[in-house]
Amino acid sequence: MRTTNGTTAVIEATSEDRAYCRRVLPRVSRTFALTLRMLSGPMREAASNAYLLCRAADALEDSWPGTPAEMGARFDGFLAALDGDFTAGAALARAAHAVNAADDGPEGVAAIELELLSRLPSVLAVHGALREDVRVIVADGVRILATGMKRYATRAAARPVPAPYLDSETELHDYCYVVAGCVGEMLTRLFGALTGRNGDRDQAQRLELSPVVGEALQLTNVLLDWPVDVRRGRCHVPASWLTEVGASPESLISDTRAARELGARLEALARAALERVPEYLELIPPRYLRYRLFCLVPALWAAASLRHARRDPHFPWGPRRPRLPRPELRDIMLRSLFAAPSPAATRRLYARCIAGA
Repeated sequence: MRTTNGTTAVIEATSEDRAYCRRVLPRVSRTFALTLRMLSGPMREAASNAYLLCRAADALEDSWPGTPAEMGARFDGFLAALDGDFTAGAALARAAHAVNAADDGPEGVAAIELELLSRLPSVLAVHGALREDVRVIVADGVRILATGMKRYATRAAARPVPAPYLDSETELHDYCYVVAGCVGEMLTRLFGALTGRNGDRDQAQRLELSPVVGEALQLTNVLLDWPVDVRRGRCHVPASWLTEVGASPESLISDTRAARELGARLEALARAALERVPEYLELIPPRYLRYRLFCLVPALWAAASLRHARRDPHFPWGPRRPRLPRPELRDIMLRSLFAAPSPAATRRLYARCIAGA
């Protein structure tokens, strides 16, 4: 039983709630579903729930357009639901279901994300069943993410399309923190709580480095998603960068000097962040092999994806996001399994992959 603002609600996770959460994970992200298999027990349960809540918040930013007031109200409803307001969560779920049902188009990312929002009470029920300290850590991280997304999404909704989503490089780093860096912090706090290592000498340093891991993956995604995002009116290249080279968001989908220069600049930021990931991995003892793999493999995939993208003569102005071939995804996972138990082998594998990127 949880009480919020004088309203008492009892939310119990049913077998169907848990089954839905398991079913929807590979639909919202096949890649994350793969890496999630590296975890087990309470850590896997907490990370799964956290990811679904983050994707539900992401749907409010990406898959449900509206006026600034409308978007702000939806984020407020989501945050209230996260804090235990069952009525707010149910209302948001009903509205998302109505919007999704009115769309007769084929199922895409937006439809899946809206479906996830329509099942928000199920996700929150599973969230409520987590161990209390774990639930608090997950809620804290999701709250930072959703509050930051609200700030950027409502501002963007007031701007003409395709105005830059971000104004400066400082905002680019801040955006990466609120959508990914805070998730790194959350996972690190979960690791400390669930392994009993919150008080060890390395936890403070792990927390300090954890946003870098999230930023490395997010900057890579910003670059790889450039071809699709710009075509749908979402430009994450900072306005200040565009001004420096005399470019517009529309020009970034043409083979121009500005597009090449800005693409290289963004890639340099992503690579610089990726190069710091081993500092975080060094602080995860080898005995926690599953968590080491969970952190290592996505970073190696990101580095390999940058290398793969640079082989594409039409990147980043081409029409599609470059995707790492599945055999290479599997090869990286296999190599990681052999390397992860040894810090020295992990360093060698990571150095080779980064050099190749």
